[in-house]
Amino acid sequence: MSKDSIRRFELTDLILQYDYQTHTLLCRNIDDGKNLWIRKIGDGGYILDVSDDGDRIFLSIESDEKSGQFLVLNKKDGLTDWSIPGKAYMFRIFLNYVYLIFVDGDDNFFLIKTSSDDGSKIWHHPVHDGLSEYIINNETVTLKYYDGSVEVLNSGSGVVIG
Repeated sequence: MSKDSIRRFELTDLILQYDYQTHTLLCRNIDDGKNLWIRKIGDGGYILDVSDDGDRIFLSIESDEKSGQFLVLNKKDGLTDWSIPGKAYMFRIFLNYVYLIFVDGDDNFFLIKTSSDDGSKIWHHPVHDGLSEYIINNETVTLKYYDGSVEVLNSGSGVVIG
């Protein structure tokens, strides 16, 4: 690993080091610094965001402006639990779900709600590229845009309620 091409991510109990030149991800225990596993990221790219829960690591990876992959890795061995092809611009883990902002090949943006267990899609909702933030709670997902507009969705169904 070249020091110039490494990015480091500190999680709850792990440290990840990603080498952009070799597309290699190294996972270390945060307490003792011991290597737990190392793996190659298939399509490479740049890691945009990383998060974790008790058992998994969630990675949003960008290959170019519009493509990438969303990977969910097992913390113990680094194996892929599930993945979604495409670039996730933003993602948030809430309860047992992952909310992701994806773009398709026609530059259409979508908010997608998936199961954090297996990545199965629960619902999706189109959003425009002026999305500035989204707020998630047990009952609603509020989408706020730079132009001042707001959409409120039922978090269970994705149906617009306000």
